[in-house]
Amino acid sequence: MKTAVLIGSIIGIVNSFILIIYALSTKKGNRKVNLIFAILILVLTLRVTKSIIITFADGINGIIETLGLFIAPAIGPTYLFFSEAVLNAKFKFNIKQLYHFIPVIVFTVLWITVEPIRRGGIFWYIFYQTILLQYMIYLTIAIYQAFINMKNKHLLVRQLNIISCFLLAIWFAYFLNSVSDFPYIIGAVIYSVLIYFSLIIILNKGYIINFSQGKYHNTGLDIKENQRILQDLNSLFEKEKIYKDNTLGLNKLAKILRTNTHALSQVINENKNQTFFELIRYYRIEEAKRLLLKSSDTKILEIAFDVGYNSLSTFNSVFKKATGLTPTKFRNEKINS
Repeated sequence: MKTAVLIGSIIGIVNSFILIIYALSTKKGNRKVNLIFAILILVLTLRVTKSIIITFADGINGIIETLGLFIAPAIGPTYLFFSEAVLNAKFKFNIKQLYHFIPVIVFTVLWITVEPIRRGGIFWYIFYQTILLQYMIYLTIAIYQAFINMKNKHLLVRQLNIISCFLLAIWFAYFLNSVSDFPYIIGAVIYSVLIYFSLIIILNKGYIINFSQGKYHNTGLDIKENQRILQDLNSLFEKEKIYKDNTLGLNKLAKILRTNTHALSQVINENKNQTFFELIRYYRIEEAKRLLLKSSDTKILEIAFDVGYNSLSTFNSVFKKATGLTPTKFRNEKINS
């Protein structure tokens, strides 16, 4: 078990640097947010690396321990700046904001100069609890700022809340360790899960934070109506298979859902991370795959018409673009495999 935790933690650290490189190099999303995100991941990675070394090494170098304490007070301010940059497109970092990092210097100087702290005991306990308190104060401010933006930026807030929950869990793990025999390494394990979670989102969606909501922030579409349209939309596509209608367009679908085209586009974009045409294409191709494998006798043309296409050439082109194979080759490979 101990070996598995060690390997998982090390893989998490490696994945962290992959995430950092991606954040610094990607052209998707907001560059300012990506940069602060990379710094946040770096700070967390250095802190967690210290936890891993303490847990699995026979001894710990004084420099490494000092680095861990130097980094810990930087987590809270960095996440606060990340949260502010996500919620405020006009966010700018200025030199005056460096005062947020004064605790980093103070805690490091105290650790180096005050010997009773390094010996452990009550002085160390107070010192460590103060660092945890500073972490929690900044995390609380970030969560509160997200909360007051919930109405107009609920998608962004939802994404921030997921990260906040992980950071809160990491804090809680370190706090429990400081007051009980709770395993010190659990904080590193939770962090590894956060990194895996982030990588999965990026591999599937292509972004760190989805800013698509910014396009619609003035539409006035509230959360309740957004969810109502989404539920009805899912029902039409999943149960009634409305995408098979070859006359279906955004205007027609909006009327069926008792809304307007702009609101419908917003719901699709925010909840599906797709455009209307991408959504239609996805369902048609998935249905075509099912029909191709259901019966080898059904003609490709019949399937094309059945899923909503008006011509065989268009269907072949769209299908190959989506799967890399023509419908005929797809059927032959799957049936013969």
